[in-house]
Amino acid sequence: MIQQSAPAGILPINHGNIRDDVYAVLRRGILRHDYPPGYRFDLNDLSTQLGISRTPVKEALHRLESEGLVDIFPRRGTFVTILDATDISDGYGVRLALERYAADAVVDQVTESDIARLNEIRRRMGALLDAPDFANVVEQYILLDQDFHVEIISLAHNRRLVEIYRTIGGPLHMARIFSRYSASDYRTYTEVEHDAIMQGILARDVVALCAAMTAHIVRAQARISNSLVVGESRGNS
Repeated sequence: MIQQSAPAGILPINHGNIRDDVYAVLRRGILRHDYPPGYRFDLNDLSTQLGISRTPVKEALHRLESEGLVDIFPRRGTFVTILDATDISDGYGVRLALERYAADAVVDQVTESDIARLNEIRRRMGALLDAPDFANVVEQYILLDQDFHVEIISLAHNRRLVEIYRTIGGPLHMARIFSRYSASDYRTYTEVEHDAIMQGILARDVVALCAAMTAHIVRAQARISNSLVVGESRGNS
């Protein structure tokens, strides 16, 4: 358990949509590791720093719990989730099931404007890979990667499917930031695997699309799980 004060840079919430703002601030802090795995939230400190009551803070934390980013234990407290290989395997397994489920509808309903949006996301991802200091923009790259996959799921025109898919992204996002992959790594693996996914979509070939989705997710899971093992080994050395 990590017991520490909240990050010094946290700013008071402007009183607009307080619930969503608090959620966004805490989620961003978790994904950036401002609140590291095992961090224990103090509701009183958070409420004071954000300049709001405890109620929207508690609501935000319950929302983050539903995404797998925090664990809430009655009478013990609220902690940032500590990921392990099982969490990663479960998350990628659900993600694969949802993407394969959407594949038929995607190839049946995708339009040229849909393809243009996907290509634009990929163009922006490629531009980030060319940044002189990729480490400073890697989170933006990961967010665009998530946008790419959410956009594909949305082509099935199933709102509930998109909602469910979004809820599994948080822990995987956190693990990917922790992995610290280089631009060269993403070019070698992610970009090549995305090429195969796009080829399946362009060909309107559901078999090819499912195969590309499966290969991408299975390989991504293996890479992330391996990075967690390496990280733990370094931490224990």
